[in-house]
Amino acid sequence: MVYPPHIPRPLKRPEEQRWPSPTPLPVVPAEDIVKILEQILKKLDAIEKRLDNMEKLLAQTHPTAP
Repeated sequence: MVYPPHIPRPLKRPEEQRWPSPTPLPVVPAEDIVKILEQILKKLDAIEKRLDNMEKLLAQTHPTAP
């Protein structure tokens, strides 16, 4: 005799095991946000310049075939 495959029942969770509510972000003044974003942009620009330099060095050492 062949039995049907066991179908798992949906798990029932008590309320206390649910995901917690998201924690609200701290209130940051707009001036601080602008300063933080400017710092991020400066760092990204520096990273981009370093990557450009690496790309130029690699192109000099390993020229691509036409």
